Amino acid sequence: MAGKKETPRQKMIGMMYLVLTALLALQVSNAVLEKFAIINETLGQLIEDTNANNDRELEKIIQQGGKSDKEKIKAAVAKAQKVRELTKTTNEWIEGLKKEMKRVSKANVDANGNFIVDEKLINNHGSTVATMMIDKKSPWGTNFENELNKYVSELNSITGMSFGTLAKAPKDIPVFAGDKDHVRKDFLTFTFENTPVIAALASVTQIQSEILEYESQALRKLSEDAEAATVRFEQVIPMVRPKSSVVAAGAPYEADMFIAASSSSLNPEMFYNDKPIQVEVDPATGIKMGKVKFTAAGSTYDAQGISKQSFKAEIKLNDDVYPQTIEYFVAKPTIRVTTGTAPRLYQGCGNDVNIDVPALGTNYNPNFSAQGADIEKGSKIGNVIIIPNQRKVTVSVNNAGTFIGTETFDVKPVPRPRIVVKDANGRDINLKEGIKGSAALGLRIIAEADENFKNEVPKDANYNIRNMIVYLVRGSSVVTQMTLNSGSVDLSTWRNQMRPNDRIYIEPKNITRTTYKGTQEPVTVNQNDALNVPIN
Repeated sequence: MAGKKETPRQKMIGMMYLVLTALLALQVSNAVLEKFAIINETLGQLIEDTNANNDRELEKIIQQGGKSDKEKIKAAVAKAQKVRELTKTTNEWIEGLKKEMKRVSKANVDANGNFIVDEKLINNHGSTVATMMIDKKSPWGTNFENELNKYVSELNSITGMSFGTLAKAPKDIPVFAGDKDHVRKDFLTFTFENTPVIAALASVTQIQSEILEYESQALRKLSEDAEAATVRFEQVIPMVRPKSSVVAAGAPYEADMFIAASSSSLNPEMFYNDKPIQVEVDPATGIKMGKVKFTAAGSTYDAQGISKQSFKAEIKLNDDVYPQTIEYFVAKPTIRVTTGTAPRLYQGCGNDVNIDVPALGTNYNPNFSAQGADIEKGSKIGNVIIIPNQRKVTVSVNNAGTFIGTETFDVKPVPRPRIVVKDANGRDINLKEGIKGSAALGLRIIAEADENFKNEVPKDANYNIRNMIVYLVRGSSVVTQMTLNSGSVDLSTWRNQMRPNDRIYIEPKNITRTTYKGTQEPVTVNQNDALNVPIN
């Protein structure tokens, strides 16, 4: 049944049973059968306990509701009695089935008819019980399935509730629904095929425990209908409600202390602003608590950056309603921006910016938009790439649909690169001292990025010389020249022509900058970019 509630013990036993059923399908050792014997005994104790609890629940319904003249309450009492009688009749039939299983399997039993868990039982891999339950000539399997279906049908009819099938085929069990080896099997084949005696018995006992759990749920519902839900406060704990959740050092801490109590028999409905919210049992206190969760939004902040807000809380318990208006305060969040080493951005570059709102902690999952720039999502939460196209950029920060604030950035132009001359080995050349013509092998001309620019936007600070003219000059006359499509100069062909006091004149014509996107952006070249290298 949807929404079925089980105790931790029942969940544990159910999980153990499911695991062992899966292992049994693999034809595992006798150790698994020993565990089925343990589960069968444990389920038997659980059945006794649940039977006793359900008897007490019925007695309470009769005692409390039987005194009423209200037709609704009298009907609930009668239904509870029918449910108990239906469950007892069904379980008596199943006990008869289990006796027959013991008889045909010739297992050792004690004076009470219980299996004796001995070597004979554990080693019994026989198929007598499986045949008894699956063979079409035997009525036991068909009658067992019919009894289970009849129980659920009558229980639904009596209570008006909707309980799920007890005769579950693999398609009804999520863990087996996609298993090609089992999905086509029916309930009886899946439950008893190739199943040793003790495992078959544990399977039937497990279904008995489910029947009693169905009955428990039905009786709880009918107990409420019969107004027999006696309130007992099992959990009573102290609660503290502070005047303020933030206290400055040296200031007094003030709070109200009171008692909170809860009962497992109470099923309150809770609402936030007239909307139903989830109610859960708090593991620390055992008290049923409504889970209020929403994204706080402030408006009209005062001089201290605080906005007073409120919401409507409401609890419905039986026929009573308990409303209250809850006030809370929203602090205007502070946006913290880091952009490496400087707060300014570079025009047309991919500026890597971290925008954080520390007050939001792990709830920070922002969206950004910008005026005066394109914006791209970065590699982590709060990280963005801002590509300015104006001299001022405004970035808006939103979190979970709530506007947080804006940040404004100044934008500066990309600094021009510096033209540097190095020798063939990559060492800097002193332009005052020059080079020895007889030893010169070549030159490397490099467009070097401004140091700050390179540190702040390294992916945008890569320059390449695409075209330049290099002259060999003597006095005011050009001896020879070459046009190059890179920054590398081979001087080997000029070595015999170079004389002391000559000079090499380098005139860059075309320089590009590789952006963080990998595109090439031209750099304006002027006369100041030309260089003279003396020859001595």
